[in-house]
Amino acid sequence: MNIQDMHLAIRQGVDKINSLQADLLLSEELDIELNKAQTRFINNRLIIRNGQGFEVSQKRIDDLRNLLREYEAAVTYKEQISSKVFVDTFEFPTDYLYLVNQRSYVIQNNCSPINFIIKNPASVDVNYFIVNFNTFFLNNNSQLVYPISVMADPSNFALGGAWIVQPNLLAGLIFPQDIEAYKEILLDPANWEPGFSIYWEKYLDIHRPNNIIITVDESVHSWFNWDASITNATSGTNLVSQLIGSSSPAIASDDPSNQFSPAKYLSLSAGAFREAPLFNSAEWAANKYVQHDDIFTLLNDPFNSTKPSSPLTTIRNNQIDIYTSDIFIIEKVKITYLRKPQKISLPLGLSCELPEHNHQEVVDMTVSSILETFQDSRYQTNQIEEGKNK
Repeated sequence: MNIQDMHLAIRQGVDKINSLQADLLLSEELDIELNKAQTRFINNRLIIRNGQGFEVSQKRIDDLRNLLREYEAAVTYKEQISSKVFVDTFEFPTDYLYLVNQRSYVIQNNCSPINFIIKNPASVDVNYFIVNFNTFFLNNNSQLVYPISVMADPSNFALGGAWIVQPNLLAGLIFPQDIEAYKEILLDPANWEPGFSIYWEKYLDIHRPNNIIITVDESVHSWFNWDASITNATSGTNLVSQLIGSSSPAIASDDPSNQFSPAKYLSLSAGAFREAPLFNSAEWAANKYVQHDDIFTLLNDPFNSTKPSSPLTTIRNNQIDIYTSDIFIIEKVKITYLRKPQKISLPLGLSCELPEHNHQEVVDMTVSSILETFQDSRYQTNQIEEGKNK
């Protein structure tokens, strides 16, 4: 079902031909109830039974397969908590919802104490743009932006400019059904033009929900400028570079409505990390999650302490803490996880991301919730049908 089909099915379920109760519901209210039902559906599938994970049955695997993702990132050094125990930290991606498994890239040296250096990298100079993702929907949310470029002067492309991705990659995408494909194209490093990198919601210390972060390498684009007081290297004039988006390659880039964002600059810290100059082994190992009230007992137990084949971890806030001994260090962590689904929205044309065979179940759960609000006797019948689907 697309979002329009889901709204219609909910109204039909509530109305039951002639009760007219569905006429009392606004589209915005239906979106709210749909998102609540989608969250409840996912949470129901995440209930652990008999010590088994959510993939206990083929149906549960199929129900959540669209949300399954892998993510890999370097760790940062946190602290030394004893003479032989160290802690590194891995940060979850911004769309993280539920952890399926976790692995560490372990570096060791013949099970002997490993020498390492703690490096504190110099601050990173970042030239960037931040744009709310909804900005890429034009003409009253009916069209996707393309091409997207950065220009030294929107009125004169000759002074310097470049696409951030090739326009042909975005051509032909249709609003709203291709919104996720559009985002995936932008975020795929294979599609970035030289000198540009594109991130979703977070880059180093920059964290903006539902925003695209675009960084620019000045060594590749010498015409780029973020400060109006600094002379542009190409034009010899003081210009702040602009992120430009059009509704068609034929639309003039100097149209003010196409100028999404001026360039920005920050000096950021990338975080300390450990580096081993000499080692003889580097391989992936499955992490072992433990509770906070058990971690120090286990670290002091020679049979159950953290080890290269099974590093101990704990989870706090949006981070994993990885505990290592003096014989190994961690370079990076890879997780398999379930991501948060996008919000369902009729105005934005955003449908349910769950597999199509789940859409009717989400609609039924939404109808049940609305009937409960109306204190309708049919609510109990709907609850029974919901239970059968589970």
